[in-house]
Amino acid sequence: MKRGRPALDPALILSELAKTSSKWLDIEVFEQVDSTNDLAIARLSNTISNSVFAITADEQLKGRGRLQREWQSPFGAGIAISIAVPTSLFKCEVSAIPLLAGIAANDCLNNLGADAKLKWPNDLMIELESTELKKIGGILVQRHGDHVVIGIGINVDLAVDELPTENATSLSLINLRVARESLIAKLLMNLELATELTSEEWLPRYTSDCATIGSNVTVARKVESIVTGIAVGVRESGELIIDSSEGLVEITSGDVIQVRPSTK
Repeated sequence: MKRGRPALDPALILSELAKTSSKWLDIEVFEQVDSTNDLAIARLSNTISNSVFAITADEQLKGRGRLQREWQSPFGAGIAISIAVPTSLFKCEVSAIPLLAGIAANDCLNNLGADAKLKWPNDLMIELESTELKKIGGILVQRHGDHVVIGIGINVDLAVDELPTENATSLSLINLRVARESLIAKLLMNLELATELTSEEWLPRYTSDCATIGSNVTVARKVESIVTGIAVGVRESGELIIDSSEGLVEITSGDVIQVRPSTK
């Protein structure tokens, strides 16, 4: 126990999973790791092609989000989990898997009573009464052979002085309490259900859950160009569609650096 926070109980995670119909029961629990995604990718070299497994840890020293950003995960304060899933299990396009993972995680947060929203492509946000959005988690999906490794980080019990930025929050800071074991089980169950979603099913759900769509946005792309306009939707393959002054622009990869309600 560090800072009064208990370590994860592997038996309790399996007990919580047993309350669901999930078949994803292969989960390893570590006290401390550099990166759960890296561990999962390393294990894939000794894994049969159709298996699903998860790795989680109480503390992650070198976690990372999109664009190689660092992701802090103090001992016992959050969720740091990576799930390796064969791409063949998904009914959507492989490039859309990060968005489906977002739907699964967002549902978990909403079911806890949070006013959770998604920020394209896969930031987990909380909408406060002021309509301000604060980041509570994120998703990093890496493809490795016939699998994708879906890394999910959620701030559960971080105190204000542990938050990585002023624009972040945690479940405890919005007065929501949940056992991490229960949240892990629900994430696994929701992600398993998400593999069954077709484009006709997930697109409307993502559109409804995503705070980016319908807003004025400025997106910085990897090629160092800036696109500004109204985010009007996403493609089946996961690209963000922006109605800009130069017409419709599809964003495959980029950082939404500004979001505000559209006046249209």
